[in-house]
Amino acid sequence: MPFFPIQCAAMHNCRLLLGVVRSSRPANIPTLFTNVAAAWAAVRGAELPSAGLYAGTVLMGLCFYLYGMWENDRVDARWDASRYPDRPVPCGAVSVSVLRLLALAAGLSGLVLNMVLGGEFALGALLLIVISLYNMFHKLWSGSILLMGLCRGLWVLAAGLVFAHAAGEPSLPPALAWYAFGLFAFTCVISLVARREAGRPRVQAAVGLLLSGMCLFDAVWLLFFGSWLWIGAVLLWAGTRLLQRLGCRAT
Repeated sequence: MPFFPIQCAAMHNCRLLLGVVRSSRPANIPTLFTNVAAAWAAVRGAELPSAGLYAGTVLMGLCFYLYGMWENDRVDARWDASRYPDRPVPCGAVSVSVLRLLALAAGLSGLVLNMVLGGEFALGALLLIVISLYNMFHKLWSGSILLMGLCRGLWVLAAGLVFAHAAGEPSLPPALAWYAFGLFAFTCVISLVARREAGRPRVQAAVGLLLSGMCLFDAVWLLFFGSWLWIGAVLLWAGTRLLQRLGCRAT
């Protein structure tokens, strides 16, 4: 008899873990790696980053990203229940309370990592505020696409300032500002198209292409900055497309 409660607990934990992972939209995570590479190149050009600093900055971005994704599913729980019943919260794989705790932990971790790596506290805090505002208003205000664009723009500014401060540069490099603005505009386009994806398979496919295309967008910037890291960005684009074809959630 004791075997069955243990087996049920293991199945519940596995389902919870899968729900948490699905809620994170894992197919988009490779874009964080290319964002960091482009931010580095905007500050340091063709020079290759140290593995530790690069990995730490990617981890910082992952924390901010997970905060946004988990909060998004928590806020959208009722809306998803009527339109996407197979998503983690409506199908019962994970609860809103669990997502709230995970999101809080991820957001605070991102803020702490930003400070530890030498970034700007105010910029990290602003990023969390903008992410929260987007999740609160994206279903109520069509102009929220600007907030989504700001999320990515501020994120690469935060990453770039970590690299600038590590190199002893106190000010914002102009190339980094241009890249952040370009990523802001590109993300606004993705968000605009995504607002029309509900119940439209072709639009959903287009959104997937645009999301994976962020890696190629970064590859172009890396080429412009003279960095050989563009090759890695192209490989990550291929990996992102593979994850999407395998059914990993992107939206």
